Amino acid sequence: MTDEIPKCVPFEGEDKELARKHVPIHENGFVKVGENKWTMPYNFLEKGPAVYNIKPRPDDTWVATYPRSGTTWTLELVWLVVNDMNFEGAKSQSLHHRFPFVDLDLIVSHYNPKESEIIDADAPKLNPEFIDSLPSPRFIKTHMPFDLLPNLLDSGCKVVYVARNPKDMVVSWYNFYKDMKELSFQGSFEDFCEYFMKDLCIYSPYWKHLKDAWAERHRPNLLYIFYEELKNDMPGTIKRVAEFFGKSYSDEQIAKLADHLQIDNFRKNPMVNSPAPKKYEALKPSLFIRQGKVGGWKELFTPELNAKFDAWIKENLKDTDFAFPVNVVQGK
Repeated sequence: MTDEIPKCVPFEGEDKELARKHVPIHENGFVKVGENKWTMPYNFLEKGPAVYNIKPRPDDTWVATYPRSGTTWTLELVWLVVNDMNFEGAKSQSLHHRFPFVDLDLIVSHYNPKESEIIDADAPKLNPEFIDSLPSPRFIKTHMPFDLLPNLLDSGCKVVYVARNPKDMVVSWYNFYKDMKELSFQGSFEDFCEYFMKDLCIYSPYWKHLKDAWAERHRPNLLYIFYEELKNDMPGTIKRVAEFFGKSYSDEQIAKLADHLQIDNFRKNPMVNSPAPKKYEALKPSLFIRQGKVGGWKELFTPELNAKFDAWIKENLKDTDFAFPVNVVQGK
């Protein structure tokens, strides 16, 4: 027996018009899912139930993030920590095989059936059915919010959640939305920021995504980390991840992993900076590992946009104990 997905309502009114204007390639549009009105492509109606009903296992390892929040960095870090620093193993198999993306079929290659065929015979199918068939222990990546997933935390599996400050994240998200063939955002950076703040980007609302995981951060099988911690203290973050998984490594091993994850080295690594199997040619390598800056948003934000973003951040952080490890308000 499977559970039905929450109620889905197609975009209406201004939301529908903005989506048609800025993301016209999605001919069927988008839907709002459930009480929290998560934005999903229309094909969530077809593909969503398989993700919603996937069965977590106690020995699973999941990495969950809102997109463009340091996901790929964290996947490689977690895989190597859990697998006893097996760098040779990491060099021999792509991250897409080692850490399959359970919800990829929701956003990629669903327009032209011919384009959806797997050309690479060795490529994973990258869908929930494939992931269900994997032997334990499994490593699973997702961008889904917690309430559109099975109850991971009650299953006993380990979950690492990563958050990134919205100003840097939205710069990366804009480039992804603009350059990815199956999104192809039409409009300026300012247009995209408005689109994002209206919760019209897939996987939004952004704040609800982060806060729902934050509310569970005291669970023993959830580790909540920030992109800025990865950037500013990689060795310390590696130690936290290792402790979470019950692992202990020498300073030399931690230094080796930190060097492996250093952004310039990471960008040159074909096992992590590749778009996916040939099935998903819409994803360019440049979309995955970008500059990795903290504070890079200052190069694009106008004073007017910054003021608008600051007001939006303050509104969403009031009456909450959630806080980023860097000050992102008022240009600081």
